[in-house]
Amino acid sequence: MPKFTESEKHAIQETLLREGEKRFVEYGLKKVTVDELVKAAGIAKGSFYSFYSNKEHLYMDILNNCQREMRENMEQFLSENKSEMPTDLTKKIFFWMLESAQHYPLIEKTDEMTIAYLYRKLPPDLIEMHTLEDVEVFEKLEKMGVTFKCNLTIAAKACQVLFMSSLYLQKEDENVKESVMHILVNGLISEIVEVDTK
Repeated sequence: MPKFTESEKHAIQETLLREGEKRFVEYGLKKVTVDELVKAAGIAKGSFYSFYSNKEHLYMDILNNCQREMRENMEQFLSENKSEMPTDLTKKIFFWMLESAQHYPLIEKTDEMTIAYLYRKLPPDLIEMHTLEDVEVFEKLEKMGVTFKCNLTIAAKACQVLFMSSLYLQKEDENVKESVMHILVNGLISEIVEVDTK
């Protein structure tokens, strides 16, 4: 396997991320092969494995990048809504995240079957790292005065299940989807967020 300079490594990884996202969005995770990915990146197949253990690892990396970008954009939203009561702020941020996810085709394409497939193919520590990144959202809310009834990992996992529920509703009429999501978000928040005291 050839040795790559740091700049070559960076360029190859960026190409894998970019080309991988295009193919995963168009064809889905299961249909894309490592052969197609290395051809698009212009590297040998053996070199792929110096970057990723498998195509599922690449997929998760791309997904994490999308969510990281969402979290960065969330900073401005939180700043604009910092005067909201904690419960209202938490509701708003949940709906903001659901709305923002629609701007990322790979996130929208990641349905419950894809998630189940990723969980089978990826090591538990990689999945856990993904949850820990989601915990950052709840840490930010805590800093803004939201008090949670449960630990933040449980809150993050509950939020992940909520997001999966929204994917299940994708083909529903928009009014039905909105009504159901309001019920789910309100129910979740009543279970994980302490009643406003300020």
